[in-house]
Amino acid sequence: YNKLKRPGEVRMLSWQAIAHGSDSVMFFQLRQSRGGVEKFHGALISHEGSENNRVFRESAALGAELRRAGAIVGSRSRAEVAIVFDWSNWWAVELSSGPSRDLQYFEQVNKYYGMFYRRNIPVDFVRPDTDLSKYKIVVLPLLYLLKDGCEKNFESFARSGGTVIGSFFSGIVDENDNVTLGGYPGKLRKLFGVWVEETDALLPGEQNEVRAAEGSGLPDAPCGLICDLLHAEGAKVLAVYGKEFYAGMPCVTENRFGEGTAYYVATDPEPAFLQAFVDGICAGRGVAGVMDTPQGVEAARRYKDGRVFTFLINHNRTETGVALDGAYDDLLEARRLSGTIVLKPYGVLVLESPDGGKS
Repeated sequence: YNKLKRPGEVRMLSWQAIAHGSDSVMFFQLRQSRGGVEKFHGALISHEGSENNRVFRESAALGAELRRAGAIVGSRSRAEVAIVFDWSNWWAVELSSGPSRDLQYFEQVNKYYGMFYRRNIPVDFVRPDTDLSKYKIVVLPLLYLLKDGCEKNFESFARSGGTVIGSFFSGIVDENDNVTLGGYPGKLRKLFGVWVEETDALLPGEQNEVRAAEGSGLPDAPCGLICDLLHAEGAKVLAVYGKEFYAGMPCVTENRFGEGTAYYVATDPEPAFLQAFVDGICAGRGVAGVMDTPQGVEAARRYKDGRVFTFLINHNRTETGVALDGAYDDLLEARRLSGTIVLKPYGVLVLESPDGGKS
């Protein structure tokens, strides 16, 4: 389905790349192919052969904007949250025969990332052996394959006061895809303070329930896909399963580890539960979003030499109002903005301030 990008959509997506760390954007392809499988692929110059088309004009206008915003080049985002992403783990998860053919690594990573993205909280993607000391929260979604020594990296981070969030079916195999003997989640067992005895794979349409413990601040919710049957080994139980022969067994736990905390989510709960869970952890660690925005509008921020660049990006096809949290200079239109502004459909604002936008 070669659906056309709507007017302003390419500009919006290009500025989104800039907002999240790119210093420029590139396009494929310049001229539309005459033959081959990509002859209907989009291009700046169509089969008609001139610059007299919408795509070319929009791209040229974007180039002019990028030139005006050259001060952004070399600026950097600042994240207090990291998500561990490992290609070897991706291959291992999806080449394994079980526990479920529906188990997809990228989907689980994206689900956790979405919890922060919706709150405009910056996130870095890191390798398992990355120095984690600058972060407050590190997420290990579905880290089935654990490379040798990486458990020490996570333990050191937690011991020094960091917060680790892990999910089901983690720590199962080593870097050669051989099961780590001695009980799941393998070398992560000490960090999370749990022993996973068995793993139940739910069929399509099958659900269990997450029942929150009193005082946990979490809602009850349906869950599916995978249910790790675990025993707490020092971890505090935040929620239990509500159905099946393992009703009452823990499914969300919290383990104090040194000066920090490690959480284990043993199943795949509905997004509303996961959002409440992540929101609570962020609030407890003082991790806040760039700016409060309505649904469909994202905010991102980059920093350079005492200058702060804030990006507001409207993914909606309708005009959307946004209440600014201070006074800003509009980098593209040379004007001062404050109060509530209105973003056009697919509209973008690139704002500058010396102090994060606080007037």
